Amino acid sequence: MTTTTMARRANAVPSDPREHARSIAEAVDEAWHSRYGGSRIEVPMSVVAALALVAREAPDGDQLDRLGETAERLNHDGFWLLVQRLWCEFAALRPDLNPRTKHLWYWIDEEPDETTKRAVHAVGQAALRRGVFGRWGPDGWGGTDLLGMLLQTMKSHGGRKGIGQFLTPESVTLLLGRMVAPDEGARILEPCAGTGTMLLGAAQAMRENGLDPTKCEWWANDLDPLAAALCAVNLHLWGLGWRVVVGCGDGLQDVWMHEALRDRQVAIDEMTRAWQQARQIAAVRHLLDLPTPQSELDRALRRAAPKPPPPPPAPDSSTFDADAVFRQGRLF
Repeated sequence: MTTTTMARRANAVPSDPREHARSIAEAVDEAWHSRYGGSRIEVPMSVVAALALVAREAPDGDQLDRLGETAERLNHDGFWLLVQRLWCEFAALRPDLNPRTKHLWYWIDEEPDETTKRAVHAVGQAALRRGVFGRWGPDGWGGTDLLGMLLQTMKSHGGRKGIGQFLTPESVTLLLGRMVAPDEGARILEPCAGTGTMLLGAAQAMRENGLDPTKCEWWANDLDPLAAALCAVNLHLWGLGWRVVVGCGDGLQDVWMHEALRDRQVAIDEMTRAWQQARQIAAVRHLLDLPTPQSELDRALRRAAPKPPPPPPAPDSSTFDADAVFRQGRLF
């Protein structure tokens, strides 16, 4: 990675996570509306969510930096393929969340037009340059509602008012969640969860008390499918574990709980069958010694990977001090 790239990324990460989230949201909003201007805001939100998920799962910062630099060098076709791959991998990792997160990634199965591809590419570049990879690992975006900030930024006040949607400030929902402070083994229900910030506050209070939030049951619901999808992603970003159920329905009736639990199990069963089929195909390939096919994304990533720096020039023979080398008892 070049020194210029490293310096630019370091400057792109404000110390305050909330300020950082606002910076990313504003850049993404500008990129989307300047390149596309469409109303399908689930598309740019999907791009940011996918990148944030990659940052959470990154084993180390250096590897993430290399991926970030490669992603910045991809053209709009290659970046589209990257977003597809990221959501496919997350669907395999968390099939229990697929019924909700599908609202974020359904569009990748459509035949895209060039305008949408270029807008997706612009959004991804904006998020990367504002340092979405600057916070990585379980604690990277684990204490901030990045996606909630993005939702508030991209939905105009008039648009929210028109559908009767008013988003509670994050500071208020965090405080309310902290007031709950559940014990391990508790079942936490939030029938009007939005993007889930109140659940984040409850989880933070548990951790401060030395408790493990993954030992609770987290039930979240929202009438807006986009908010419910972002909430599902957030529950993974915030590390609330596998005992989570996210619904999308009328929070005043408990039918959403039954439907969400049913849909969750159906999605898990479908992914289990898909894994079984994939293992069978892999076994046949291994038996027949067939090469693993290379995808278009793999080829695009290879082309976009930054070239290694050239080796340092050989020392000038006139500066070689033979006497000093002999006194040290070594040549190299």
